[in-house]
Amino acid sequence: MFTRGALLYIGQRLVLIVFTAVAVSSIVFLGVHRLPGDALLNERRPDPAAEAALLHYYHLDLPLPEQYVRYVTGLLHGDLGESYVNRGVQITPLLLREARVSAEVGAAALVFTIGLGVLLGVIAAVRQNTWVDYLATTTSIIGYSMPNFVIASLLFLLFGVALYNWTGGALFYNSGWTGSYGTLDQILVPGFALGFPYASIVARLTRASMLEVIRQDYVRTARAKGLTSRVVIVRHALRNALIPVVTILGPLVIGIVTGSVVIENIFGIPGLGKEFAASILNRDYNIVIGLFTFYAIIIALANLLVDLLYTVIDPRIRY
Repeated sequence: MFTRGALLYIGQRLVLIVFTAVAVSSIVFLGVHRLPGDALLNERRPDPAAEAALLHYYHLDLPLPEQYVRYVTGLLHGDLGESYVNRGVQITPLLLREARVSAEVGAAALVFTIGLGVLLGVIAAVRQNTWVDYLATTTSIIGYSMPNFVIASLLFLLFGVALYNWTGGALFYNSGWTGSYGTLDQILVPGFALGFPYASIVARLTRASMLEVIRQDYVRTARAKGLTSRVVIVRHALRNALIPVVTILGPLVIGIVTGSVVIENIFGIPGLGKEFAASILNRDYNIVIGLFTFYAIIIALANLLVDLLYTVIDPRIRY
Protein backbone atom coordinates (compact mmCIF):
# COMPACT_ATOMS: atom_id res chain seq x y z
CA MET A 1 0.00 0.00 0.00
CA PHE A 2 1.18 3.51 -0.77
CA THR A 3 1.57 5.95 2.07
CA ARG A 4 -0.02 9.39 2.05
CA GLY A 5 3.33 10.92 1.13
CA ALA A 6 3.75 8.51 -1.79
CA LEU A 7 0.26 9.30 -3.10
CA LEU A 8 0.98 13.01 -2.92
CA TYR A 9 4.26 12.43 -4.75
CA ILE A 10 2.51 10.43 -7.48
CA GLY A 11 -0.17 13.12 -7.81
CA GLN A 12 2.45 15.85 -8.19
CA ARG A 13 4.32 13.84 -10.80
CA LEU A 14 1.12 13.19 -12.77
CA VAL A 15 0.38 16.92 -12.83
CA LEU A 16 3.94 17.51 -14.02
CA ILE A 17 3.47 14.88 -16.75
CA VAL A 18 0.37 16.71 -18.02
CA PHE A 19 2.31 19.98 -18.03
CA THR A 20 5.21 18.31 -19.85
CA ALA A 21 2.90 16.85 -22.50
CA VAL A 22 1.32 20.25 -23.15
CA ALA A 23 4.73 21.96 -23.25
CA VAL A 24 6.26 19.43 -25.65
CA SER A 25 3.24 19.40 -27.94
CA SER A 26 3.15 23.22 -27.93
CA ILE A 27 6.81 23.50 -28.95
CA VAL A 28 6.35 20.96 -31.73
CA PHE A 29 3.06 22.55 -32.83
CA LEU A 30 4.59 26.00 -33.16
CA GLY A 31 7.70 24.55 -34.81
CA VAL A 32 6.01 22.49 -37.53
CA HIS A 33 3.56 25.27 -38.38
CA ARG A 34 6.50 27.46 -39.26
CA LEU A 35 7.84 24.91 -41.75
CA PRO A 36 7.20 25.54 -45.46
CA GLY A 37 4.64 23.30 -47.16
CA ASP A 38 2.27 20.71 -45.72
CA ALA A 39 0.49 17.51 -46.66
CA LEU A 40 -2.49 19.41 -48.07
CA LEU A 41 -0.41 21.26 -50.64
CA ASN A 42 1.82 18.41 -51.81
CA GLU A 43 -0.45 17.84 -54.79
CA ARG A 44 -1.47 20.49 -57.26
CA ARG A 45 -4.98 21.76 -56.66
CA PRO A 46 -6.10 23.89 -59.60
CA ASP A 47 -9.41 24.72 -57.93
CA PRO A 48 -8.81 27.52 -55.38
CA ALA A 49 -12.28 26.98 -53.91
CA ALA A 50 -11.54 23.31 -53.15
CA GLU A 51 -8.23 24.26 -51.62
CA ALA A 52 -9.86 26.94 -49.46
CA ALA A 53 -12.54 24.47 -48.35
CA LEU A 54 -9.88 21.95 -47.34
CA LEU A 55 -7.95 24.55 -45.35
CA HIS A 56 -11.18 25.58 -43.64
CA TYR A 57 -12.02 21.97 -42.80
CA TYR A 58 -8.73 21.61 -40.90
CA HIS A 59 -8.97 25.17 -39.47
CA LEU A 60 -5.70 26.07 -41.17
CA ASP A 61 -7.22 29.30 -42.45
CA LEU A 62 -7.36 30.65 -38.90
CA PRO A 63 -4.56 32.74 -37.38
CA LEU A 64 -1.88 30.67 -35.69
CA PRO A 65 -2.84 31.73 -32.11
CA GLU A 66 -6.41 30.56 -32.70
CA GLN A 67 -5.16 27.26 -34.16
CA TYR A 68 -2.98 26.79 -31.09
CA VAL A 69 -5.84 27.46 -28.66
CA ARG A 70 -8.05 24.95 -30.50
CA TYR A 71 -5.25 22.35 -30.42
CA VAL A 72 -4.50 22.73 -26.70
CA THR A 73 -8.22 22.59 -25.87
CA GLY A 74 -8.55 19.33 -27.81
CA LEU A 75 -5.34 17.96 -26.27
CA LEU A 76 -6.63 18.50 -22.72
CA HIS A 77 -9.72 16.50 -23.73
CA GLY A 78 -7.65 13.69 -25.24
CA ASP A 79 -8.29 14.72 -28.85
CA LEU A 80 -5.13 14.98 -30.98
CA GLY A 81 -7.00 16.00 -34.11
CA GLU A 82 -7.39 14.41 -37.52
CA SER A 83 -4.87 13.15 -40.04
CA TYR A 84 -4.03 15.48 -42.92
CA VAL A 85 -3.24 12.63 -45.30
CA ASN A 86 -6.13 10.28 -44.46
CA ARG A 87 -9.17 12.48 -44.02
CA GLY A 88 -11.55 11.28 -41.31
CA VAL A 89 -8.91 9.25 -39.43
CA GLN A 90 -8.78 10.36 -35.80
CA ILE A 91 -5.24 10.42 -34.44
CA THR A 92 -5.88 9.42 -30.82
CA PRO A 93 -7.43 5.98 -31.55
CA LEU A 94 -4.79 5.39 -34.24
CA LEU A 95 -1.88 6.05 -31.88
CA LEU A 96 -3.47 4.08 -29.03
CA ARG A 97 -3.76 1.07 -31.33
CA GLU A 98 -0.18 1.40 -32.53
CA ALA A 99 1.04 2.01 -28.98
CA ARG A 100 -0.12 -1.50 -28.04
CA VAL A 101 2.15 -2.92 -30.75
CA SER A 102 5.11 -0.79 -29.67
CA ALA A 103 4.46 -1.81 -26.06
CA GLU A 104 4.88 -5.47 -27.02
CA VAL A 105 8.25 -4.84 -28.65
CA GLY A 106 9.33 -2.51 -25.85
CA ALA A 107 8.34 -5.02 -23.17
CA ALA A 108 10.31 -7.76 -24.93
CA ALA A 109 13.31 -5.43 -25.20
CA LEU A 110 13.01 -4.54 -21.51
CA VAL A 111 12.94 -8.24 -20.58
CA PHE A 112 16.17 -8.78 -22.52
CA THR A 113 17.67 -5.59 -21.09
CA ILE A 114 17.04 -6.45 -17.45
CA GLY A 115 16.98 -10.24 -17.53
CA LEU A 116 19.97 -10.85 -19.76
CA GLY A 117 21.92 -7.89 -18.40
CA VAL A 118 21.50 -8.83 -14.74
CA LEU A 119 22.21 -12.50 -15.46
CA LEU A 120 25.46 -11.74 -17.29
CA GLY A 121 26.50 -9.25 -14.63
CA VAL A 122 25.88 -11.63 -11.72
CA ILE A 123 27.64 -14.55 -13.43
CA ALA A 124 30.64 -12.34 -14.28
CA ALA A 125 30.89 -11.09 -10.68
CA VAL A 126 30.51 -14.51 -9.06
CA ARG A 127 33.07 -16.06 -11.46
CA GLN A 128 35.43 -13.09 -11.37
CA ASN A 129 38.67 -13.46 -13.35
CA THR A 130 37.62 -16.77 -14.88
CA TRP A 131 36.83 -17.60 -18.50
CA VAL A 132 33.14 -17.15 -17.68
CA ASP A 133 33.82 -13.59 -16.52
CA TYR A 134 35.87 -12.84 -19.62
CA LEU A 135 33.19 -14.30 -21.91
CA ALA A 136 30.37 -12.33 -20.26
CA THR A 137 32.46 -9.14 -20.26
CA THR A 138 33.40 -9.58 -23.94
CA THR A 139 29.76 -10.17 -24.86
CA SER A 140 28.79 -6.99 -23.02
CA ILE A 141 31.46 -4.95 -24.78
CA ILE A 142 30.35 -6.25 -28.19
CA GLY A 143 26.71 -5.45 -27.47
CA TYR A 144 27.54 -2.00 -26.12
CA SER A 145 29.72 -1.18 -29.14
CA MET A 146 27.13 -2.08 -31.80
CA PRO A 147 24.14 0.19 -32.54
CA ASN A 148 20.76 -1.50 -32.43
CA PHE A 149 20.17 -1.04 -36.17
CA VAL A 150 23.39 -2.95 -36.91
CA ILE A 151 22.32 -5.78 -34.60
CA ALA A 152 18.85 -5.72 -36.18
CA SER A 153 20.30 -5.94 -39.70
CA LEU A 154 22.58 -8.86 -38.75
CA LEU A 155 19.73 -10.73 -37.04
CA PHE A 156 17.48 -10.11 -40.03
CA LEU A 157 20.11 -11.53 -42.38
CA LEU A 158 20.72 -14.48 -40.07
CA PHE A 159 17.15 -15.50 -39.25
CA GLY A 160 15.35 -14.07 -42.28
CA VAL A 161 17.75 -15.02 -45.07
CA ALA A 162 20.46 -17.48 -43.98
CA LEU A 163 18.12 -19.64 -41.89
CA TYR A 164 15.58 -19.65 -44.73
CA ASN A 165 18.20 -20.87 -47.22
CA TRP A 166 19.65 -23.42 -44.78
CA THR A 167 16.29 -25.02 -43.92
CA GLY A 168 14.83 -24.70 -47.42
CA GLY A 169 12.14 -22.33 -46.18
CA ALA A 170 10.97 -24.67 -43.40
CA LEU A 171 12.17 -22.36 -40.61
CA PHE A 172 12.87 -18.63 -40.81
CA TYR A 173 11.90 -15.25 -39.39
CA ASN A 174 8.96 -13.80 -41.28
CA SER A 175 9.18 -10.02 -41.24
CA GLY A 176 6.06 -7.88 -41.05
CA TRP A 177 3.00 -8.32 -38.86
CA THR A 178 -0.24 -9.52 -40.38
CA GLY A 179 -2.46 -8.87 -37.32
CA SER A 180 -2.88 -6.28 -34.62
CA TYR A 181 -0.64 -8.23 -32.24
CA GLY A 182 2.59 -10.00 -33.01
CA THR A 183 3.27 -13.63 -32.21
CA LEU A 184 6.08 -14.75 -29.94
CA ASP A 185 8.41 -15.63 -32.81
CA GLN A 186 7.77 -12.23 -34.37
CA ILE A 187 8.52 -10.33 -31.16
CA LEU A 188 11.69 -12.12 -29.99
CA VAL A 189 14.09 -11.07 -32.76
CA PRO A 190 13.25 -7.32 -32.82
CA GLY A 191 12.99 -7.34 -29.01
CA PHE A 192 16.48 -8.80 -28.72
CA ALA A 193 17.88 -6.35 -31.31
CA LEU A 194 16.40 -3.43 -29.38
CA GLY A 195 17.29 -4.62 -25.88
CA PHE A 196 20.72 -6.24 -26.30
CA PRO A 197 22.80 -3.01 -26.43
CA TYR A 198 21.18 -1.81 -23.19
CA ALA A 199 21.52 -5.27 -21.63
CA SER A 200 25.26 -4.86 -22.09
CA ILE A 201 25.18 -1.63 -20.08
CA VAL A 202 23.14 -3.32 -17.33
CA ALA A 203 25.57 -6.26 -17.29
CA ARG A 204 28.62 -4.02 -16.82
CA LEU A 205 26.94 -2.03 -14.06
CA THR A 206 25.58 -5.14 -12.33
CA ARG A 207 29.02 -6.76 -12.32
CA ALA A 208 30.68 -3.70 -10.77
CA SER A 209 27.92 -3.32 -8.18
CA MET A 210 27.93 -7.03 -7.29
CA LEU A 211 31.72 -7.06 -6.83
CA GLU A 212 31.34 -4.28 -4.29
CA VAL A 213 28.37 -5.81 -2.47
CA ILE A 214 29.69 -9.38 -2.10
CA ARG A 215 32.66 -8.02 -0.17
CA GLN A 216 30.47 -6.36 2.45
CA ASP A 217 30.45 -7.59 6.06
CA TYR A 218 26.80 -8.65 6.03
CA VAL A 219 27.42 -10.94 3.04
CA ARG A 220 30.36 -12.59 4.80
CA THR A 221 28.19 -12.97 7.91
CA ALA A 222 25.46 -14.66 5.85
CA ARG A 223 28.02 -17.11 4.48
CA ALA A 224 29.38 -17.75 8.00
CA LYS A 225 25.86 -18.62 9.18
CA GLY A 226 25.86 -21.50 6.70
CA LEU A 227 23.53 -20.11 4.03
CA THR A 228 23.98 -21.54 0.57
CA SER A 229 25.73 -19.49 -2.07
CA ARG A 230 22.53 -19.13 -4.10
CA VAL A 231 20.60 -17.73 -1.14
CA VAL A 232 23.41 -15.31 -0.30
CA ILE A 233 23.65 -14.04 -3.86
CA VAL A 234 19.92 -13.77 -4.61
CA ARG A 235 18.49 -12.62 -1.27
CA HIS A 236 21.31 -10.59 0.22
CA ALA A 237 23.72 -9.39 -2.45
CA LEU A 238 21.64 -8.98 -5.60
CA ARG A 239 18.88 -6.86 -4.08
CA ASN A 240 21.30 -4.18 -2.86
CA ALA A 241 23.32 -4.41 -6.07
CA LEU A 242 20.23 -3.61 -8.13
CA ILE A 243 19.84 -0.08 -6.74
CA PRO A 244 22.39 1.45 -9.19
CA VAL A 245 20.81 -0.61 -11.98
CA VAL A 246 17.35 0.80 -11.24
CA THR A 247 18.85 4.29 -11.37
CA ILE A 248 19.76 3.94 -15.04
CA LEU A 249 16.50 2.24 -16.04
CA GLY A 250 14.96 5.64 -16.80
CA PRO A 251 17.53 6.57 -19.48
CA LEU A 252 17.49 2.99 -20.79
CA VAL A 253 13.72 3.07 -21.25
CA ILE A 254 14.12 6.36 -23.12
CA GLY A 255 16.68 4.64 -25.37
CA ILE A 256 14.31 1.74 -25.98
CA VAL A 257 11.42 4.08 -26.83
CA THR A 258 13.47 6.17 -29.26
CA GLY A 259 15.28 3.13 -30.67
CA SER A 260 11.99 1.52 -31.61
CA VAL A 261 11.66 4.05 -34.43
CA VAL A 262 14.53 2.35 -36.28
CA ILE A 263 13.75 -1.24 -35.23
CA GLU A 264 10.08 -1.09 -36.21
CA ASN A 265 10.97 0.22 -39.67
CA ILE A 266 13.59 -2.51 -40.21
CA PHE A 267 11.26 -5.36 -39.20
CA GLY A 268 8.06 -3.87 -40.63
CA ILE A 269 6.30 -3.58 -37.28
CA PRO A 270 3.15 -1.39 -37.41
CA GLY A 271 3.89 0.55 -34.24
CA LEU A 272 4.51 4.14 -33.23
CA GLY A 273 8.04 4.10 -34.63
CA LYS A 274 6.95 3.18 -38.14
CA GLU A 275 4.10 5.69 -37.99
CA PHE A 276 6.55 8.36 -36.84
CA ALA A 277 8.79 7.90 -39.89
CA ALA A 278 5.83 7.71 -42.29
CA SER A 279 4.17 10.83 -40.89
CA ILE A 280 7.36 12.87 -41.28
CA LEU A 281 7.84 11.73 -44.88
CA ASN A 282 4.18 12.49 -45.67
CA ARG A 283 4.28 15.82 -43.81
CA ASP A 284 1.29 14.71 -41.77
CA TYR A 285 2.02 17.29 -39.09
CA ASN A 286 -0.94 16.47 -36.87
CA ILE A 287 0.34 12.91 -36.40
CA VAL A 288 3.89 14.18 -35.86
CA ILE A 289 2.70 16.43 -33.03
CA GLY A 290 0.61 13.62 -31.55
CA LEU A 291 3.55 11.21 -31.63
CA PHE A 292 5.85 13.66 -29.89
CA THR A 293 3.17 14.10 -27.23
CA PHE A 294 2.81 10.31 -26.86
CA TYR A 295 6.55 9.83 -26.52
CA ALA A 296 6.77 12.58 -23.89
CA ILE A 297 4.01 10.93 -21.82
CA ILE A 298 5.53 7.43 -22.15
CA ILE A 299 8.99 8.61 -21.10
CA ALA A 300 7.60 10.60 -18.16
CA LEU A 301 5.53 7.62 -16.94
CA ALA A 302 8.55 5.33 -17.28
CA ASN A 303 10.63 7.63 -15.09
CA LEU A 304 7.82 7.73 -12.52
CA LEU A 305 7.69 3.91 -12.40
CA VAL A 306 11.48 3.78 -11.97
CA ASP A 307 11.26 6.17 -9.02
CA LEU A 308 8.55 4.00 -7.43
CA LEU A 309 10.73 0.89 -7.88
CA TYR A 310 13.21 2.36 -5.41
CA THR A 311 10.73 1.85 -2.58
CA VAL A 312 10.25 -1.79 -3.60
CA ILE A 313 13.95 -2.64 -3.74
CA ASP A 314 15.03 -0.52 -0.75
CA PRO A 315 12.32 -0.12 1.94
CA ARG A 316 14.38 2.64 3.55
CA ILE A 317 13.47 4.96 0.67
CA ARG A 318 10.24 6.85 1.23
CA TYR A 319 8.46 9.68 -0.54
